Amino acid sequence: MNSLSILIPVFNWDCSRFLTDLHRQGCRLGVPFEIVVADDCSTVKYGNEQTAGMLENCRFIGLDRNVGRARIRNILADESRFEKLLFLDCDLEVKDDSFLKNYLEASGKADVVCGGVRTPDEMPGGMELRFLYEQRADRSRTAELCNRQPYARFTTSTFMIGRDDFMKIRFDESYGGYGYEDVQFGVELERRGMCILHIDNPLVHLGLEPNSVYLEKTGNAVRNAFEHREKIGSGSTLLNHFGRLERFRMVWAGRLAYRMFAGSMRRNLVGNKPSLKVFSLYKLCYLCHIKG
Repeated sequence: MNSLSILIPVFNWDCSRFLTDLHRQGCRLGVPFEIVVADDCSTVKYGNEQTAGMLENCRFIGLDRNVGRARIRNILADESRFEKLLFLDCDLEVKDDSFLKNYLEASGKADVVCGGVRTPDEMPGGMELRFLYEQRADRSRTAELCNRQPYARFTTSTFMIGRDDFMKIRFDESYGGYGYEDVQFGVELERRGMCILHIDNPLVHLGLEPNSVYLEKTGNAVRNAFEHREKIGSGSTLLNHFGRLERFRMVWAGRLAYRMFAGSMRRNLVGNKPSLKVFSLYKLCYLCHIKG
């Protein structure tokens, strides 16, 4: 088996239990491993540094300025020492005692292995939009379905890649804030002909945001998609829909709809009964608005 670097970027999240659970599994693997945690200049301090300091083979890196989702993952890779890199978001929960073992056993079958995430069983109050969106996405997150479109289904939440392979690609640091740096990485994997294998090895996604926060993050993601549309190409469903509007010269209609209905759409989306159809329409109309 390969040696393993577990790389976790953190921002404003208490991942102490996550680190402890991963460390316990790592000690049972029988291979060299390390956990590297990089805090992206969090504004709220938790006990992550203290927890990392108490765990053997675990290191904590604290940044003095916020560098963003793409840059911090590149920093983590630069700090890593072992053959396989396992990137994990910080706001996840381990439910399977064989989580790390499952990844390592699959690592020889493809260049990149994605384990997937799933939504918590209960919906937190005030976080209905993200919960409903992720819950619907869960239906298409099985390994069987993801392997039909392996590149389009790639996500940075939890994936394993060889260190040498990662260093040839790295994350595009021109992506600012939240959104679409994972789509760009998936496009690069496909362009280079690297094999992706999706396996049913999910972590539970705990970090659901309040409706207004998620809507703001979505706006940033849409702007990222527009600014990098030439590089992303057909890797984004949103950009594919937008491209059809452009071909039929209907972007003006989306722009008009945004001017007329953006307020009412936002009120629906930040309320306690958000519509996912409205959410999809809002993103498309906002993209048309940006174009205008």
